Amino acid sequence: MAPVTDLYDNLAQSYDLLISWGPRLRREKPFLTSIFRQYGVRRILDTACGTGMHAIAFHDWGYFVVGADISDKMIEKARQNAGDRKIEFVKAGFTDDVVGMFDAVTCLGNSLPHVLTDEDLEKSLASMYDAILPGGVLIIHGNNYDRILARQERFMPLAHRKVGGREFLFLRIFDFHGDTLTFNVITLVNQAGEWRMFPDSSTHRALTRDLLVGMIEKVGFLNPQVFGGFGGESFDRLESDNLIVVARRPHTFVSRPIPEPVVAIDRIPIQENGEPLVDLEKEGFKAKKPPAFARKTVAGMLKEAASMLPEGHSLLIRGAFRSLEHQRTMYENFIKRLTGEHSDWPKSRIRREANKFLAPPDSGHPPGHTTGGAVDLTIVGPDGEELDMTSTIEEVHWTLAMPTYSKHATPRAAKNRQLLVDVMTSVGFSNYPGEWWHYSYGESAWALRTGAPYAVYGAAENPVNSDQ
Repeated sequence: MAPVTDLYDNLAQSYDLLISWGPRLRREKPFLTSIFRQYGVRRILDTACGTGMHAIAFHDWGYFVVGADISDKMIEKARQNAGDRKIEFVKAGFTDDVVGMFDAVTCLGNSLPHVLTDEDLEKSLASMYDAILPGGVLIIHGNNYDRILARQERFMPLAHRKVGGREFLFLRIFDFHGDTLTFNVITLVNQAGEWRMFPDSSTHRALTRDLLVGMIEKVGFLNPQVFGGFGGESFDRLESDNLIVVARRPHTFVSRPIPEPVVAIDRIPIQENGEPLVDLEKEGFKAKKPPAFARKTVAGMLKEAASMLPEGHSLLIRGAFRSLEHQRTMYENFIKRLTGEHSDWPKSRIRREANKFLAPPDSGHPPGHTTGGAVDLTIVGPDGEELDMTSTIEEVHWTLAMPTYSKHATPRAAKNRQLLVDVMTSVGFSNYPGEWWHYSYGESAWALRTGAPYAVYGAAENPVNSDQ
């Protein structure tokens, strides 16, 4: 049996004649875009993208898309089809790491049945899970193998096309071997009255509803919904033509945060534990603007988080303790900046917007940075450069890209942000959702986010030269 790449390399130039793409995409668009709207999708990874027609459609429908396929020839054809559209096509199989995280991963056109074992199916779906941001969605589409097996349906509909003076016939035939099938594609080409035949084949595994849904749930997806077609109809094992599964990667308390208005943070009681500030540079961290101080427990938690990073990576401290005077100066300067950028806004709105990015110095609780419990930080890679956390999929105002789960961040930036979320929250920090770089422990906002009964850090005493 030829490798699956041989089949699709051979079919790359004629594959688009096999599919009536115009009618198909018009039929599928209402279903797919409704799912994308439901899950707030902006960034899509289209796996097994073939000649790129779904990826191109997603782009033209207004989404940011990356297409991936294991076949070099299919990727080459996809790039030709896409023309000057801003779509990245990469060579990657189901278990390969595509750089980035997305709001949705799609696997359309009966591609997943090429995965032949439970072990490889689990790895493939786990890789898709890892490519989806918390709260994002997986969409898998394929043949209804429950019906194909039950009826021993060998033949798929004949496809016939005429183009460029040539006539094409495509025969697709299954041979059955238990729960695996040989998928035969016989291409007949008539040119100048002479027919030529090009046979190809690959092995499919019969991905039945129970097998696929069970494995999707096993790797961590929630609430799988099963449909029998792109009309959204219910799945019928013996009648449906298609099997479509839609499932969600679960949200976390970071990706779906609770509101944290200043008045709610002010209500958090504080039981100051008297823990000292320590110099983070003396604790082994690099600081962008030294000195950088934080509470002793915070320093220990940072060490634990740094130990969980991939080899060669480290944490870079961008900011830590601030005196109340320093906080007030930053806040007043930010108010002036917003006023200059938005002269039509009333003062009440200017203050509300400022509070999203800097804790007001006149609030009832001490701002997080004044307690020594808050740190601003990023990750540095093995090359000594900061990981990309800020690039955007389009030109937007800088404030729109600041939230940790901003829909404007590129898949690469989103993945790097998620790495920071994972290591920091795993050791007990909370993230302020409006700023991807801001994490805290022990202060009032941390207590509100985590449900702690009280904060353990109030305003800390200003160490010598802390504001330099």
